[in-house]
Amino acid sequence: MEASVFSSTQPLAVVPQFPSSYQRGSQRIALPYLNRTIFISVDDILCLQGEGNYTFLHTRDRKRYLMSKTLKEFEKMLDGSMFLRIHKSYIVNLAYVQRGIFNRERQVRMADGREVAISRRRMKDITQQLAQYWLRLLN
Repeated sequence: MEASVFSSTQPLAVVPQFPSSYQRGSQRIALPYLNRTIFISVDDILCLQGEGNYTFLHTRDRKRYLMSKTLKEFEKMLDGSMFLRIHKSYIVNLAYVQRGIFNRERQVRMADGREVAISRRRMKDITQQLAQYWLRLLN
């Protein structure tokens, strides 16, 4: 029997979908990491997860960085046309949202397979913003 080329333990490529009008690589975030500073392009940020006064940055290469800034601070800093606060604990990069489930489950599926809950009170606004973003992708 022939072995499969793709292993089930191999991570699938996390591929973003940016609108043609979006200028990639224009913004970077400096992260203090292991006694040095590294720079990450905001285009590589999959989502941000708030934990009190700290935020976890999840990147497309499946790394996770802990920052001592609140989600609210990141919300002010990031481009509102690309990043959307969908829950009190999450900001997602719309380029990595694969689909939304807007029934009782209220969640979005990210390109890495992660499912993120959508806030009940932001549901209508979030569905409209996602629809607008997906329309921009088609144009």
